Amino acid sequence: MKAIAALLMLGAAAACSSLPAETGGIVALEVVVPDTTILALGSSLQLHARARDIQGDSVAADIRWQTPDTLLIALDTISGLVTARSDTGAARVQASNGSLRTALHTITLSAADTNPLTTTTPLSLSLSLS
Repeated sequence: MKAIAALLMLGAAAACSSLPAETGGIVALEVVVPDTTILALGSSLQLHARARDIQGDSVAADIRWQTPDTLLIALDTISGLVTARSDTGAARVQASNGSLRTALHTITLSAADTNPLTTTTPLSLSLSLS
């Protein structure tokens, strides 16, 4: 079993070494968000993301943000500032750098501010080569 795990890790490292030049050595994006993301109508939330290299170190990168839910939230694609346009529903956001994309993260929208958004924890790393 250890041999299989070692082979899988070796294969993953080899695959990462052949990433397109456009990634600049970035193999993952890490999104840091509050533990519970509930956003009241008209309020804002600042999203943060870090690019990681194959060693897991943070590296400089131009991270862009997108959402398929523009009727529910306003999203600054460069800064990652989200503002609720609706008091109901769930909006999704995603960070990207070149062909790397995170999974969609859900933000719940509410009529009243029920979450002070005071603590943050990193989400699991997510990677997708398109």
